[in-house]
Amino acid sequence: MAFPNPFARRRTPAPKLEQQRDDMPKTGLFAEPVRVTELDVLEPEVLDDGRHRVTFLIEVRDAEGRRCPDLSVEARVSGPERTRTVQGTTDLFGRIRFRMAGPAGSYTVEITDVAAHGLAWDPEAGPITAEAAAG
Repeated sequence: MAFPNPFARRRTPAPKLEQQRDDMPKTGLFAEPVRVTELDVLEPEVLDDGRHRVTFLIEVRDAEGRRCPDLSVEARVSGPERTRTVQGTTDLFGRIRFRMAGPAGSYTVEITDVAAHGLAWDPEAGPITAEAAAG
């Protein structure tokens, strides 16, 4: 008498994905479009070596005002010495901070993209630039 192998794997059929139209409203964790609701400049700090550090605080929310964690935000930060493109993801509260350190002068941030997991970002629905003077 043959016994079935208890360690043998059973083959399960692959799941079938249903095709969805592209024009269907996006329902899920966030409602589109997402937008930047807050773009603040925190008080500039003077570092031990005499340089200044400027911090920009950005908050992203969806169309219904819910915080949007884990979204990618890209921005261009400029200071007296250089300009750089930075990228990061929002925290649990839908916020992200970008910093730049350098000499006294004018610092600016311009948000260039919010990658919202396939949802639309509306750059006109909120602030996208801010400026700070350090020193």
